[in-house]
Amino acid sequence: MSRSGLLPPALIILAASVSAQSAASIANHVDWERDYPTPAPSVLGAAVADRAGNLWAVGPSSDRLMCIRADGEMVVNTELPKEIRPADPPGGPFFSLAVSPLGTVVLIARYSHAVGRAIYSDGAAFAIVNPDGKLGPVKKVAAPGPEYKELVALSDEHFLLIGDQSPMIVGRLSSDGDATWRRTFPANWVLPSGAALPDGSSCIVSPDYGRALLHLVWIDKNGTVSHREQLTARRSRAVSSGGSCTILYDSEPGLRRSEFHLTSFDRNFHRAWTTDVLDSAPQGGVYGVAAVSDGYVVTIGLGEGLYLAKFGLTGQMLWVTTDTSREHADLLIPAGASLYLIGGGPRSRRSLHVIRAH
Repeated sequence: MSRSGLLPPALIILAASVSAQSAASIANHVDWERDYPTPAPSVLGAAVADRAGNLWAVGPSSDRLMCIRADGEMVVNTELPKEIRPADPPGGPFFSLAVSPLGTVVLIARYSHAVGRAIYSDGAAFAIVNPDGKLGPVKKVAAPGPEYKELVALSDEHFLLIGDQSPMIVGRLSSDGDATWRRTFPANWVLPSGAALPDGSSCIVSPDYGRALLHLVWIDKNGTVSHREQLTARRSRAVSSGGSCTILYDSEPGLRRSEFHLTSFDRNFHRAWTTDVLDSAPQGGVYGVAAVSDGYVVTIGLGEGLYLAKFGLTGQMLWVTTDTSREHADLLIPAGASLYLIGGGPRSRRSLHVIRAH
């Protein structure tokens, strides 16, 4: 497959070559897993782990905010106030969550309405989540236009709010939700994913609509694009660790199946390594990546089963497991050296299923 530039052979790591660890069971990595009698945050929902390892979650079009402690006890299950979930217009809201380095949990609500088959985005609102689950003042932070799906907590206590499609818009918010700048990108850049880098900077990856092309940009805290790259692929997610920008991408060869790879760029924008992750999965399925303290965890929906793998900070596979008795994981949330999976429970399970793993 095509790659961004020519890579030395030493930088291309074949995950399949690490066969001794490929027989691991997911049970070897589960600290606990539980079902909760509440509607489950799905792939359109949101979750984040705070500094204490508590999991905060809210589902799509949900009226409740939940917090689950690191030991599995649900300590918050509260109704969201009407200020952030207005009844008019219908169609949402949908939510995003992020937590700053100092521990501030922020909730973004994005609104929409439908006219016939067309869906129109109606902007977004911002609120700080207090430890008891109550919200601070609700503040409008985005006007109608793009759908503001992506919220990134930056390293300097600011947040990046990214709007998807027509056009793609990136905005920087203070810890109180005040806008400091906004940048516009081409309308054919879609499904953006961002990650925080040192000094308030970030990297953002976005597929080109209708083409096997990813646009990768680095943006400093002033909103200046400092570097650009292009990769050959159709879908992607960005995470960061130690100042690197790491991308899980799906090349979808021939639009027949998904083929996943993990690649990482260092602080100098050099492509440091690339790892083959999974060479055959159902086309267009659910996938995710999380940066934990000692590496990267990848989950991929297999149609019938859950794929979960961990890679080291330099791309080597540490372990991989596939469990056909489970559903796919809708959300993968880093929590220091651990992680949470929302979903991934027994097949046809309809309650909120949460796994804490390592």
